Amino acid sequence: MEQGLAPVPEGPRRPYRDQWEAAVAEAYADELDVADVSIDTAFSTSGDDEAAARIADRLFETTRARLPRAELTARDTVERVAAYLRERAPSDRCLQLPADFDPHAPSLFYFHSASGTAMAIRTLRSVLPVQSVGVRAAGLEGEREVPRSIEEFASIYLEELLRLPAEQPYLLCGFSTGGAIAFEVACRLLAEGRRVAMLALIDSQPPDPSLAAGVSSEEVLIGGRLQELLRRIGVDVPYTITVGDAGVVSSLKEARVLAETVGPEVLRRQLEVFARTLRADRFYHPGYYAGDLHYFNAHIADDLVGNWEPHARRVIRHRVEADHHEYSIFPDPGFRTEFVDAVRDALPERP
Repeated sequence: MEQGLAPVPEGPRRPYRDQWEAAVAEAYADELDVADVSIDTAFSTSGDDEAAARIADRLFETTRARLPRAELTARDTVERVAAYLRERAPSDRCLQLPADFDPHAPSLFYFHSASGTAMAIRTLRSVLPVQSVGVRAAGLEGEREVPRSIEEFASIYLEELLRLPAEQPYLLCGFSTGGAIAFEVACRLLAEGRRVAMLALIDSQPPDPSLAAGVSSEEVLIGGRLQELLRRIGVDVPYTITVGDAGVVSSLKEARVLAETVGPEVLRRQLEVFARTLRADRFYHPGYYAGDLHYFNAHIADDLVGNWEPHARRVIRHRVEADHHEYSIFPDPGFRTEFVDAVRDALPERP
């Protein structure tokens, strides 16, 4: 541990609420040589210019925002440094490259679910034999209109992905609705003559044309999601509620669900991403992937998983004993073992 960095004991760990908090937390965890830190982790770089410089350089690589030494010194927690970056970092890129990203090394691309975020894949970085790149939702940062179809999401991500040098086959995966996006991107890569070494769907909804008929409208999904968030923090809302209603944003901030610097427009955008991604998944009609599809199943009925079989050369099934949530599935030892093995097996040369 660097002498100038002094973490302060903290209470229960709070999750990262966006990519900025995740980037800062990862930078400090690496500098402190610890497995993880929370948004409340307090630290000081006073008296250690080299540590401060390393952290600032790393954050510039991941967020493309300059962090002056004075700001780093004044903002003594992950949450406060992230607040500075959130207001200043460019938001035109959906691919979240790690600080030490090597464009010539194999990469695992992880596509977002309806939450719009892709930070969960970084929890596997200590066990993965390749570097991981999260792909957050287009429109989540307000840089463009949020897409309304899996095909539109895939077009945006494929364009970004192909800007990177591709000297090795692609490894793609996604949780829940992110699985459909990963599937569509994989099919398009093959259609362009590119190689896909691995495609993994993690608890993704199998194709079912009947789902489209029963899917709710965007506004109903937004209202339902907002009610769910409020009820999780003990606020009972037995009526239709909107982002602009009194007390909504303040209640979510008080419960630390939203960051202090986030306003109602950001919350509305997050809910819009949720609703549009979910609807896009239900209306998606997958094509055919001419390769092996790894399917990691936590809660889908086994007979429904078979709906993927007409859409791939082979479906390799893996059972996961976990709830339908990234942060429940990814720590599961069984999932980690089988997922990492699948990644290793897909590599042209095992590291």
